[in-house]
Amino acid sequence: MRAAVILGGGGLVTRHNEGELEVLMVHRPKHLDWSLPAGKLDPGETLAECALREVYEETGHICELGRELGVVSYTDRRGRARQVHYWEMDAIAGSFAPSAEVDAIAWVPVRESLDCFTSERDVKMVSAFLALSGEGALA
Repeated sequence: MRAAVILGGGGLVTRHNEGELEVLMVHRPKHLDWSLPAGKLDPGETLAECALREVYEETGHICELGRELGVVSYTDRRGRARQVHYWEMDAIAGSFAPSAEVDAIAWVPVRESLDCFTSERDVKMVSAFLALSGEGALA
């Protein structure tokens, strides 16, 4: 019997800073990585609700949901199948407070972020965002 896929949601959170579009990256000390905020679906929650909740829990930022960017499927460190759905999001309020799960965040220019993420899964989502948004979105 095949195990069920663990579903989750996440966000590519952006803001404009001095005329440049930046993306929010989180540092997870447990994994020693820089990634997009994301996590597992709670019972009774939609994927979009999960994405907004996870972004808030990991970053302290309340966001407005934008377009769905895509899905990444992978096998986690324990051999479980995972599928995470990502949305673009605009940060509208909030502030970061370090936790055991996320000890730091960084706002990085979108194109520069492609060289900063630890996982190719996150690069895939930024690339999907760039393809959907075009060059005009970066200014």
